[in-house]
Amino acid sequence: MQTPPRPASRWAALLHSLGPRHPRSARVWAAVVLVATTVISVATAVLARGGLHTADVVAAVVLTAFSVALVVLPPARTVALTVLAPVLGVVATVLLDLATSDATITGQVFFCLPVLWAATQLRVGGAALVTAAAVVGEAVVVLSLLPQQQALNELAYMSTVLLLTGGLLARGSMLQDRLVARLRQQASVDPLTGLVTRRVLDDATRCALTGAGARTGTALVIIDLDRFKSINDTHGHLAGDAALAHVAGILGARCREQDVVARMGGDELAVLMPGCDPDVAARRAEQIVTAVRETPLLLPGGVAVRLSISAGVAHVPHDATGAQELYASADAALYVAKRGGRDQVGRPPAPAA
Repeated sequence: MQTPPRPASRWAALLHSLGPRHPRSARVWAAVVLVATTVISVATAVLARGGLHTADVVAAVVLTAFSVALVVLPPARTVALTVLAPVLGVVATVLLDLATSDATITGQVFFCLPVLWAATQLRVGGAALVTAAAVVGEAVVVLSLLPQQQALNELAYMSTVLLLTGGLLARGSMLQDRLVARLRQQASVDPLTGLVTRRVLDDATRCALTGAGARTGTALVIIDLDRFKSINDTHGHLAGDAALAHVAGILGARCREQDVVARMGGDELAVLMPGCDPDVAARRAEQIVTAVRETPLLLPGGVAVRLSISAGVAHVPHDATGAQELYASADAALYVAKRGGRDQVGRPPAPAA
């Protein structure tokens, strides 16, 4: 039986569906909108009524305190406040319009501000919530201050503007997020082999050297496909691409879940092994070399191409103390394997006495 989600988990999921797409920028702009609403509210009250009522002062204090909290508190603690900010802006607009008996277009247009902000800063659920609140606020204002028929006409016109504006901007923001996510994926995943790129490998290496696996050490295996140019020249570049993808598949099948398999560039691949001592890393590298040797690439037409790889293994702290030194040691070990005749595993050369 599936365990029902806890209340805290449901609340977190709800906030995620309604919350900001980019929390840091969203909370700053929410504060700006609230401050602008406060200034306009105070100025309108002074100009229209010649002074401030107690309700005006209370509203100004609440909006100002809300704005300060959005800027001062950590982003993780302001997600709910960021969702409430545009709703509070709608409420402030309703109170301002009712207090000044202003149901003209100059009073109604301020309902657009929270909708514009929400549609560009919040996720779709949050944008829909704020747009609905603005439509309700518009209905309260016009039905309270205008004759029924005129109020219904104003409500129909303004609701259409709010819904179309919010919907179109929210959809545009959603499409932009999808495009950015796709570009990030393309930057982090090699399209030919399906392996992650050097950038991801670098980030994973830094994390491995400072994380829990740092206590047992981290190994890096750099792999080069032997005689890759000969494969391209003999069988064509499509066969070369197939050879890279073939070796990448073998690496993926031989690696642990916590390992990171990457394409460094060209015919060079790498395997990061967090929490792995040097002897185990060398043994696993030997197994990978053997697996490639014993698993030929089958080309169209039934042609079997035997492949081999050379691998260099280095380890922190056994061979290096940091990320750059780890890469350099593994690269030096790779050249040891190549000079030894390829199709084997190399270790970093011993430092000169």
